[in-house]
Amino acid sequence: MPGNRSTHCMDAKAKTSPSVAPSGQQMPAPGTRWLAIYTKPRFEQRVANYCSERGCRIFLPTYQSWRQWSDRRKLLRLPLFPSYVFANVNAEEQRRVMQAPGFLWFVKSRQGLVEVDAEELHAVERLLESGLSFDPLPEVHVGDEVEITSGALKGCHARLLLKEPGAMALVVTAIQSGVRVRLPDPSWVRKL
Repeated sequence: MPGNRSTHCMDAKAKTSPSVAPSGQQMPAPGTRWLAIYTKPRFEQRVANYCSERGCRIFLPTYQSWRQWSDRRKLLRLPLFPSYVFANVNAEEQRRVMQAPGFLWFVKSRQGLVEVDAEELHAVERLLESGLSFDPLPEVHVGDEVEITSGALKGCHARLLLKEPGAMALVVTAIQSGVRVRLPDPSWVRKL
């Protein structure tokens, strides 16, 4: 949009509802797996609501960002991964999800549907809850894989961004996207 400027003010909250969460504390239901749903632009929340209302476990990580127009300034809640919603579903639920308004497809490769690593989603969830500052990083350029050894993200695996020491990328491999987070102390990581 012309005249639209963005200033990121990331809050530490993911958009949640009762069925939303990749939380490592919850065991996935038997026969389910985490899949990435690709949606029409700006249909992420509608797809998440539709799926959630039908009993599917959904994860739609969001952040808040100030947007400036010529006549006003507004705080918006935006998806961390534009056009992606994550669903923990079985085969029957997959068919229901495909009926969601704005659903385009499940992310797949030549081998079929791509299963999203629950640990990667849990790391994103922990980041959102941690209060650390972060920036959306739609196209991740990765360096060395590291483990975060201290702080709120202790135990999470990430990729070191070679451009900026202390800046990590929590990667969701299935959609080749991630989130950049700056750790307060670069010594909080160790190479794997």
